[in-house]
Amino acid sequence: MDFNLSTQQLDWQGKAQTFARELSPRATAGDIIADAARAGLVDPRADLLSSVVAVEALAWESAGAAVAFAIHTGVATGVTDRDVIERLTRGEAVGAIALSSDEVPVAERSALFGRASWVIPLTERGLVIVGVRDGESIAAAAVSLDAEGVTQEPVETAGLSGLVCGHVRFERTPFTLAGAPHPFMARARLLLAAAGVGMGRRALHEALVVARGRRDHGAGGEQTVQGLLADAATELDAARMLTWTAASATTLSLGAASMAKLAATDATQRAVARATQVVGADSFRAGHIVERLAQDVRALELFAGRTEALREAVAAETLPRS
Repeated sequence: MDFNLSTQQLDWQGKAQTFARELSPRATAGDIIADAARAGLVDPRADLLSSVVAVEALAWESAGAAVAFAIHTGVATGVTDRDVIERLTRGEAVGAIALSSDEVPVAERSALFGRASWVIPLTERGLVIVGVRDGESIAAAAVSLDAEGVTQEPVETAGLSGLVCGHVRFERTPFTLAGAPHPFMARARLLLAAAGVGMGRRALHEALVVARGRRDHGAGGEQTVQGLLADAATELDAARMLTWTAASATTLSLGAASMAKLAATDATQRAVARATQVVGADSFRAGHIVERLAQDVRALELFAGRTEALREAVAAETLPRS
């Protein structure tokens, strides 16, 4: 697919590829963001498509790094406090989100009370964007994870190496209102869609390597394998087109971002499943790239809005109202 990327977008894609290859497999979210900042990949002034192609390139090598970078970028481009932006841009703070939490903290007298579930990533120097109940409405709030009254509850997860996820409790915790939650959620969904496309393309690549090196496919086997891989390639290109088109729009809408994430999640899950069929028993071996992707891809369906919430956002913007 030829999208005629600009010089800046190609530069970010190249920098992300180099950065991903040099990244330690044991890098934490803090390491990933600090190194990405030094590599010039954290810049709130960059256009959204530059960030999207960078996330996709990162996902080829490390799903965990791609997800951490995607969420950090979505936070860094959404906050307005100049000092906070500088900290995020330099990699001194790590952006995190908890906007799809089933539990919403309550704002009382300029302080937060309650719990946010599934904050990603959890770090000591994180800045998390959470949904906050303020009267009858829900707003986005920025909270430092090292602030007073914050208690982290890490959860051991399968997949996304280097990322710690979990829950956070707030007890008289200071916060800053960060506007409506929809812009943060839209960016997170779109950038996670890009991470999904990168994961799916890596799964397709691994399956192609095995298919090309295999001489005996059995009766009708070669045609079956070609069909599996052709379907995966078609669906991933369609998801990529939706993601890149949404990123190129003058204004990113929650519906377009949700549509991209829906398509990317489905295409990537199918690509990984097809890669498992083609690679065979080796894909069940611990540490195999397809085995790791099978764990990592589950995060796409869970973070920044589950499938039902994505469909609701798409319907709200695209279906005719009675």
